[in-house]
Amino acid sequence: MFRKLPDTGASRSQSIIQEGMSVRGDLKAEGDIRLDGALEGSLSSKSRVTVGATGVIKADVEADEVLVMGQVTGKITGQSRIELRKGARVEGDLCTQALVIEEGVYFQGFAQMSTARSAPVAPRGDLDGDGSKPADSEFPLPKSFKRVPDID
Repeated sequence: MFRKLPDTGASRSQSIIQEGMSVRGDLKAEGDIRLDGALEGSLSSKSRVTVGATGVIKADVEADEVLVMGQVTGKITGQSRIELRKGARVEGDLCTQALVIEEGVYFQGFAQMSTARSAPVAPRGDLDGDGSKPADSEFPLPKSFKRVPDID
């Protein structure tokens, strides 16, 4: 039913943060990263990031493909794909071309689908990417709705 991320074989290098390990800081890699331990900071890979079921991340994550089975608090950018598997807990915004969320996932945040691999992500409320928030008149609400002011 769900397409699984392709397995490219043993020739692909993988950095592993094992269960019981804890890292604080910025982690960058050219190849795959698998995190079964804890990370606080930032995480980026030009390839794939996998957060195992025991993985706990408090960081922004950026990679070509991101697979989450554990916990992530922070923004996730998957240039081509983000997959949240059953049992995952994600609190943060997602930006990707393809998004899969299995039943049993806790997700709190916003998801932005991009069509180009290098499409920039606008901040929440900045729909045109110029740093400004939309005027009330740009998005008229039905009379039964009350507009609540933004909290910054």
